[in-house]
Order: sequence, then C-alpha cells, then structure tokens
Amino acid sequence: MDLKSFFYPETVAVVGASSDQTKIGYQIVSNLKSGGYAGNIVPVNRNGNDILGLKTYRSITDYPEKVDLAILSVPAISTPAVAEECGKKGVFGIVVVASGFAETGNTKLEDDLSEVCRKYNMRLLGPNVVGIMNSSIKLNASFAPYLPYPGSIGMISQSGAMIIALDARTIRDKVGMSHLISIGNMADLGFSEIISFMNEDHNVSCISIYAEGIKNGRDFVETAKAIKKPIIMLKAGISKHGTIAAASHTGSLAGSHKVYDGALIQAGVIRAYNIDELFDLSLTLSLQPGMEGDNLIVVTNGGGIGVLATDSADQNGLPLNDPPDDLKAVIRKIIPEFGSLRNPIDMSAMASSEMYSKTISSVMDNEKVSAILAMYCEVANLSPMEAAKGIVSGVTNAKRNIPVVAAFVGGLESDKAIEYLIGQGIPSFGAPDIAVQCISALRLHLKLNDEICINPEQPDNLEKTSVSGTIKSYLERGFKSLNEIQSKEIFNMYGIQTNKTDLATSVEEAEKISVGMKFPLVLKIQSPDILHKSDVGGVILNIKDKTDLINGFNRIISNSSSLREKIQVDGVTVQEMVSGDLETVIGTINDPTFGPTVMFGLGGTEVQAINDVTFRMAPVCKTEALKMIDSAEIIYQAIRQIRKRLSYTN
Repeated sequence: MDLKSFFYPETVAVVGASSDQTKIGYQIVSNLKSGGYAGNIVPVNRNGNDILGLKTYRSITDYPEKVDLAILSVPAISTPAVAEECGKKGVFGIVVVASGFAETGNTKLEDDLSEVCRKYNMRLLGPNVVGIMNSSIKLNASFAPYLPYPGSIGMISQSGAMIIALDARTIRDKVGMSHLISIGNMADLGFSEIISFMNEDHNVSCISIYAEGIKNGRDFVETAKAIKKPIIMLKAGISKHGTIAAASHTGSLAGSHKVYDGALIQAGVIRAYNIDELFDLSLTLSLQPGMEGDNLIVVTNGGGIGVLATDSADQNGLPLNDPPDDLKAVIRKIIPEFGSLRNPIDMSAMASSEMYSKTISSVMDNEKVSAILAMYCEVANLSPMEAAKGIVSGVTNAKRNIPVVAAFVGGLESDKAIEYLIGQGIPSFGAPDIAVQCISALRLHLKLNDEICINPEQPDNLEKTSVSGTIKSYLERGFKSLNEIQSKEIFNMYGIQTNKTDLATSVEEAEKISVGMKFPLVLKIQSPDILHKSDVGGVILNIKDKTDLINGFNRIISNSSSLREKIQVDGVTVQEMVSGDLETVIGTINDPTFGPTVMFGLGGTEVQAINDVTFRMAPVCKTEALKMIDSAEIIYQAIRQIRKRLSYTN
C-alpha cells in the first residue's frame, strides 16, 4: 500500500485538540499551524470551541471533506473508540501519541486498537509516539517544538523522547532531515514499510534509524536488501542490561548484539554505535556519492593533522597510497617546492585559497582517485572561511564527481567554515578521524550493497527429506537434543565429511571400535548433562596405541564419576583424531528477532574466552560464508602472533 497520504497528507485532523496550551492536543495544532503546513488543519474537540482561529469539529465524522491523516491525542483507553470513528470517516491513517499499551504490558488494549485499524484497512503509526515531521511540506504533526533542519535524511526513531532531542540537534549541527518519524510500538507500521516508502521518496537520499528492537527481523533484512539508498542504524540495547531496558521501553524483543551485527551486514545496513556517529554518518551519506574505489587522497595545509588522518585511514581500512605520477606532476606546479607530493599532499602553511581550489580540482579530475579528504589547520595567513571557499571552488571546477569530505581543526572561525561547507553540500567535521570514518562509510555502503545476496544459492545434494525424517524419529523417541554421533549422522546426509566416530560403553567395546580406525585417536565423554567436555576432564587427545586407549577410557569414566552433580553418562566416543592449523566452531540458534541463524568463529577450548564468533541469518550464501571465514581468520592470525611473542619472551 502506498503511504504517500500518510507522510504527505493534504488534510490532517487532530482528535483531542485543545485550547489549553499545556495539553499535547494544543501543541500539535500549534505546530501544524506555526510550522507553515499548507494543507487543511482540522481540530477535533467534543466542546467544539475554535482553537488558534481554526474551526473545530465535535467529531471527525462532522468534517465534510476527506481526511488523510488523524493524530489521536486522547487517553490510551479511548483510542479504540476514536479509531472506530476515524475508520467510519474513511481516514487513511492514524497516529496514536498516547502511551500505556504493550510497552507497559497492556497488550490487549494495543490488540484492540490494531483490530479496529485492520477492520477499516486503516494504517496505524504507534502507539506511544511523538508524531511525524516532513520538512519538504513543512508538516510538523507532532508535539516536538519545531521542524528539523531541512535536508534529505529520512530518520526513524523508536524512542519518542529521542525524536525531540534529535530534532533540536539537527538545527545545532546543521544536519538536514526530510523526515523525522517517531515509530513507537510498531503495532502496524514498522521499519520495513517506512524504509520502503523512503526508498521511493525523491526527497530522501539517506535513511537513518534509531532502533531498540525489530519485531520482524527477517522481513526487515529482506526489505533493506532491495534498497540502494544508504541505511544507517544505531541499535540501542547491546549490553545485557541495555537489552532488558529496551524490551521494557518499547515492548519489542531485542536480539543478540552479534546477531544484529551479522544480519545488518547481510542487509547492507551500516551500523552506528553512538548518536554522534549516527549524525556524522547520516550527514555524509546524504550529501556525497558512494566511494567507488579504495584510493583516498588527503590534501592538507598541516603535517600534524595529516599524520592523524593517515593513522585513521589505516585503522578504517583505507591505507593511503602515494598519488599516481601524473597527478604528482600536476600538483608539483601548484604547491610550494617544499610541500609534500606524497599522500597526504601537504601544501604547507603557505597554502592559499587559490592553492586549495587548484589542488582539489586537480585531484578530483584524476581517474585513479576515489575520494578526497580536504583538511585545514587554523593558521594566521589563511582564514578558515577563505580555505573553505577554496575547497568549494575546487569542487565546483572539477569535471568528476567523487566524494569530498573536509576536516577543519581550529576555533570558532573554523566552526563557521564547517557550517559554510555543509551548506555547500560538503560534509565537514572538527577532527580528521571523524572525517576519515565518514569517508570509510561511503566505501562500506557500496561494498555492502555489491555483496548482497538476494536469493542465496543452495547446494544440489541436500537430503532434506531424509534429514527431516531422521530428526522426527529422534523427537518421537524423546530426544531434546542430538549428541555428537547423531549430529555427525545428519552432517553425513548433507555431504559434510566427518571423522570416524563410535560410542563405547566399556573398555572392551573401545578396543573393538579402535580396530577399524587409524591411530592417533581421541576419546570424549558423551553425556547430555555436560556441555564443555574439556572442563571436566572428558577429552583426551593423541591416543597413540591400545595401552593409551585403555588408560584414557578409565580416566574419563573416573573423572565423570567424581563430579558432584548426578549426571547421565552414555559412554565414551572413540574417534579418529583430526589435526589442522585452525580450529573453528559452527553452530545455529533460533534468534527471537531474526529466526534461524548460523554462527561461525574460532573454536576449541578457548572459544568462550576469545568469543570471536560471527552470525548470519540463514540461509547463508557463499559470499557471506567466505566473509564469516575471513573474519575469524583475521583474529586467528593476530592471536597466533601474540602466542609467538609470548613464546619468545618465555
């Protein structure tokens, strides 16, 4: 369903409008009028008294014309009845600002409200929201005090209080928003439908989200995959206590932090980790095109900030390469002979506005350059504003359009120059590291979207019918989980090779099993009550012969019998030992937000301590699988180097 009537309404009714300036119903009417909204504003109040010079109706059904959107500023208990009236009127959508629904445990009231909306095919935003704002039509249908700074960021927030705070910050930081939408409990409209609408809205160039929990994670991921506009998400509730707080605040289930990481990568969503990042990344991605290569060139008038930018570029996966020779030849004619032609290109403290302009345009026009970081360190001979104007001139004169981000380090005059540059469409910041991080996001956006798997391919040799039948038989026999031997049976059905393994309940059985195996062997205790076998002395490696086998079996049984808790021991598995350079773990969980997910990471006895695992939502395509493997390999190499150093010192 097209949501244009919801976010671009021609007529807005405020049910529960009030002449009392302390009431939310008054604030919403006042905001609609003072914000400059040109559509029809219809206050609805049972007393019928005119509000702010606007004709007021006792019921929404009394208004003779069509109503696109109704803002319900009434007590929570009254919302189903008021929604019924809106439905009878043929209202397209309603926004419910009242709290006291699922977020406080009152799910029945929220269900009743939703049922009314479904009955009339009427869309619902909320409940428990501040409202919606659309700068392009000067619509402030909320009780936030003013419209956000105009721009092209479509921002959605699950927190109402955060909406008001973010609204104020857009004006202070000059971060332009097209939409600012409070989404609340998501009883109907959720993230997926709104980002789909924003994807088609020509006033939106970048989508920004503050989320505490996503109700239907799989739907969100699949929706986001199809969106080519940048999406940035700040996910709150990543700590244990934060997750609990998020659930109580919004009534949503907050999934695992690492599961969210993996799912958002699959969706092509860039993750922010604080409000500053959310704003900085959103500003940059809304103003600049994606970075189509890895060659970042830094132009500066100060060596110190150049070094800081170099460090940050390396940390953000964009190590600086020397400029190509043909570019050096051009730049040599522009900057002083004592300037540096390396990367960063250091024009020295003698840099002028004209030098900035010529250098920037020359770098932009070189086909081998992917993006530019233009930096300025406040000096006496060139004012920040003149430097900024030189940068703008260079961008304007360039024949190519590649990302340009600026960093100005200085005082109040530099702050004014930053504001000027942002107004000219060049994202600018007060520190090199922030600017580099934002440039890396421009690169990450394209890389993530290039690697998205829309329809993950599946192997041809999957024995799904046999696997389902086998698992069903185990369930019917009372098994709640599969042991190692049973699991390997399933793996073999999928064509995944496993080492020879069998269960022995006595030394004699162990000896018999070993006859058909190749030494060295491994012995492991098998018990449904023991999760980590090594912790209880339940694993013995490198069994070289029959004597080791007998001694090892007896030792494992002795270790298990000494445990304080009464546990069930099925026996000891005897299996051929497999050796390799890297031990990994693969698993799966049914996440409450994203459903079935696959886990991969470093394995072995240190898996809990290292905790280097990554998740993806199933099914996982080959591209995603390789990215998961690469992630673990990077950590493994670092750990191996640390171990080498420790062995040298010992």
